[in-house]
Amino acid sequence: KLLDLAQKIEGVPRHTSTHAAGVIISAIPLLEMVPLQKNEDTIVTQYPMGDLETLGFLKFDFLGLRNLTIIRNCVRMIQETEPHFSIHHIPIIDAAVYQMMANGDTMGVFQFESAGMRHVLLQMQPKCLEDLTAALSLYRPGPRDSIPQYLENRKHPDSISYAHPLLKPILEVTYGCMVYQEQVMEVFRVLAGYSLGKADMVRRAMSKKKMKELAKERTNFIYGNEELGIDGAIKRGVDEQTAESIFDEIMDFANYAFNKAHAVCYAVVSYQTAYMKCHYPQEYMAALLTSVLDASPKVSEYIGAARGMGIRVLPPDVNTSCEGFTVSDGNIRFGLAAIRNVGRGFLKEMEEERAHNGAFASFEDFCDRMYPKELNRRALEGLVKSGAFDSLGYRRSQLLQIYDAVLNDVASATKKNIAGQIDLFGFGEEEK
Repeated sequence: KLLDLAQKIEGVPRHTSTHAAGVIISAIPLLEMVPLQKNEDTIVTQYPMGDLETLGFLKFDFLGLRNLTIIRNCVRMIQETEPHFSIHHIPIIDAAVYQMMANGDTMGVFQFESAGMRHVLLQMQPKCLEDLTAALSLYRPGPRDSIPQYLENRKHPDSISYAHPLLKPILEVTYGCMVYQEQVMEVFRVLAGYSLGKADMVRRAMSKKKMKELAKERTNFIYGNEELGIDGAIKRGVDEQTAESIFDEIMDFANYAFNKAHAVCYAVVSYQTAYMKCHYPQEYMAALLTSVLDASPKVSEYIGAARGMGIRVLPPDVNTSCEGFTVSDGNIRFGLAAIRNVGRGFLKEMEEERAHNGAFASFEDFCDRMYPKELNRRALEGLVKSGAFDSLGYRRSQLLQIYDAVLNDVASATKKNIAGQIDLFGFGEEEK
């Protein structure tokens, strides 16, 4: 029976997955065009992306980067003292920023945190955005093998040799190494006469690792194709052997080709994070720590990095701390949301209470005012242990001995007040 059932479901999809960032855009409501379904709370198409593209739908990948939120939060903190600051108006070439990156001081810098990437920066000594773009493109599983050649050519550009003179203007920016998909498009266009559209189809085949399609292009690239309007490399003055070696190099490169347009965007975000770390270290590290509030190991790692930069991380404080990490007198104030068992909803209510009725005068005052706002024992214990009441003149050991009793007293007083209100309207007579 089991085998019979297994045969019936053999070959049927075992689950439906959702693309992490793919969004289909259509001029006509999708409900009228393709079958839809819900994966949890997300409406998705039942067709895979390849079929949708074949049908003519436009697909965009919108990447959700945590670092964009970090940049936004950092900018807001900077604007508290510099109202006109804009991340879009920072200089794209800042010697101090590139020197920081060349020193490998990139903890917290987007895409450049890892030890391997820091090692590449130490060797490369980047000077501009083009260098960062190349570093991001090269430090990947396949291209890593060409990093030594790239660095050597970068040091000695005069010794670079090209398989054909037509390659020089295409590969000169990457010191003779093929790094980007766009360079492959240019090679096909300049050396073999491909149109930009046809060259882009080759790029797409590379990005999807469609090796069979690429192999078919060998003849077109070397000898041309009149029907497709392709001249071929030989017709453009490239000898057959050179054309074959160039195509073979492209085929090897196809396994790990990277899109420069994508790499440049990442490099810009990397530079922006590096700029703020260099020139606004307190604000940036505070925003960085806020982004990892729920990951204790990362919080500890970044606190260590902040201390290494000479920035003190002050303990949490019920009167000055906010939900996230903030800047306080040139240092960073610990974010209350990073404390175990303290919920974000409660913290927002605490900030509102503090804003409307002033700072908390004592431990008892805090419990009195926050008990009606869902203060519980676990949250109170977490605040005590973290030192959030230290500035009020208490020792943590003392509060740990009495916090339970204080909370009970507040709860009892609250119940009596409620009972008194009920008696005032005559509802408590039966209990007398």
